[in-house]
Amino acid sequence: MAGGLATAPGRGVRIGADVLQIFSKQNTRWMGKALGEEEAGSFREEGARSGVRTVAIHCAYLINLASAKEAVRTRSLYALEDEAARAAMLGVPYLVMHPGSSGDDPEETGEGRITSALRAFGRFPRGVTLLLENTAGQGNSIGRTMEQLRRLIDASGAPPDIAVCLDSAHLFEAGYDIAAEKGWERLLEEIARHGIFPLVRMWHLNDSKTDLGSRVDRHFHIGEGKIGLPGFRRIVTHPAFRTLPMVLETPKDGVDEFEKDIQNLAALRNLCDAGDRE
Repeated sequence: MAGGLATAPGRGVRIGADVLQIFSKQNTRWMGKALGEEEAGSFREEGARSGVRTVAIHCAYLINLASAKEAVRTRSLYALEDEAARAAMLGVPYLVMHPGSSGDDPEETGEGRITSALRAFGRFPRGVTLLLENTAGQGNSIGRTMEQLRRLIDASGAPPDIAVCLDSAHLFEAGYDIAAEKGWERLLEEIARHGIFPLVRMWHLNDSKTDLGSRVDRHFHIGEGKIGLPGFRRIVTHPAFRTLPMVLETPKDGVDEFEKDIQNLAALRNLCDAGDRE
């Protein structure tokens, strides 16, 4: 992050955020520069001073516990251990990870590799919970359905430090029609059927640039994509979700990198306010 981790809370203040998700290192590298106590302390102090709470670290994109290559799985475990240690040092409670892609192998094989890796990893540091993020299904990625997420957690031994992060764009791109009332209700029924409700700890709120069921992961601005504002209104006002942290992962468009974030947050807050008035 330009300027160092301690600048993140100030950037959150700039857009009017209450909570943040960050990368603790470059997101396209296996390992990052060692995190020292001075840098970690500055980050924690700035967060307390600003009032902006960092709720999650997103794992580096290279991590793939489902890979057919043993070397990739091994490096992924080491990278996950590094991410978990950074979260503990920074005082960040959630670590968000894409479960992985099985590539040309059957999804069942990929699921087995993920759960074997998570069992081998063992417990996460005290105060850190791993959140498995649902995926769009692009590239045979694992975790596109509530059933798959449930299987991953159960086969890992249902540890108390593994839960779920839901991404709105990924849900839509995976085939959950959250743009429509009936599609949203079907998703809620599936979440309930597989016991996912108590496991959902946060949301990524992104509109989708691609069509329903495309299995192509392309985020877009709130209300400007294929999901539309009514879909987000259902998420942010639902009793089971409205108190959870929700973060944007929308594109950085325009000359001012903060402009669209400010607009997207305003759109979501308007939806919350409309729900409160009803």
